[in-house]
Amino acid sequence: MISNDVALAEVVLKVMTERLKQAKANADAEVRATALPGDRTSAALPDGTVAGTLSQAKGRTTARVTDREKFTAWVAMTYPGEVEQVTAVRPAYEKAVLDMCKRQGHPVDANGVEVPGVEVGQGDPYTITKVADGAEEAIAAAYQSGQLVEVMERFTRPAIKAGEQA
Repeated sequence: MISNDVALAEVVLKVMTERLKQAKANADAEVRATALPGDRTSAALPDGTVAGTLSQAKGRTTARVTDREKFTAWVAMTYPGEVEQVTAVRPAYEKAVLDMCKRQGHPVDANGVEVPGVEVGQGDPYTITKVADGAEEAIAAAYQSGQLVEVMERFTRPAIKAGEQA
């Protein structure tokens, strides 16, 4: 039988995990609003121990098929062996073409010919957070001693406030 204490801890931890995800999203949004791609800083605990780094990466370059019919017609005409009987481009070849378009930065093949039905774009910037080797113990000690109350309150209180949805 599961004890009430364990059951309550599991339920509370589930709720807190979801609320802390929202707090993390709030902090990420602030980074996106204030940082430029390429910005990087170290995160230091109050005693000066480097807890990790935070950087703002530019969005990833992506390529995707936006018009399946046009793309398939182009592949059928220029690389007929890459089209299956059901008039669909083989997934491995589609991935290869999209990867090539990403590398080129434009929807063109290796010969510089435009690939219809493909779009290449830049994703949104995103935050990269890295915890320094061995920093977990220093972070835990700083948290337990109350040194992180102010910085944590700024992001967790709005996310954990009773009665509000994340």
